[in-house]
Amino acid sequence: MAQFNGKWEIECSENFGEYMKAIGVSDDKQVEAEKFLGDSSKLTYDISNSGNDWVFKITTPGGERVSKFSLGSEFDTNTLDGRPVKAVFTMDGDTLIEKQTGSGFETTNKRTVSGNTLTMVMTAGNGVTCTRKYKKI
Repeated sequence: MAQFNGKWEIECSENFGEYMKAIGVSDDKQVEAEKFLGDSSKLTYDISNSGNDWVFKITTPGGERVSKFSLGSEFDTNTLDGRPVKAVFTMDGDTLIEKQTGSGFETTNKRTVSGNTLTMVMTAGNGVTCTRKYKKI
């Protein structure tokens, strides 16, 4: 789990727009999401963990958000576009898995680390996927 610790900056995304549509992000919020979450946004994740307790600090041009959670414990949070969801994180081998369920959608986000690259594969409930890569900074 230590491989996730550190600060990660967005490098590239595949199929981000289609994924946003699949999870119900409104058209006006999609434009905003590209600005604040897209490849050129300089979005960063600062991840730390101690055992089962994790902290994600997400920094975008629109501000910061901190999520604290324990593996296996469901918690209330919001999507980055502000919609309320229930989320739970688990580990499967070297993969950090996040499941989010909200009104009318669900998504599974799988994060893995190889060297200085964090890869996040997001899969909407209808099967649409988006792959995002982050570099360690």
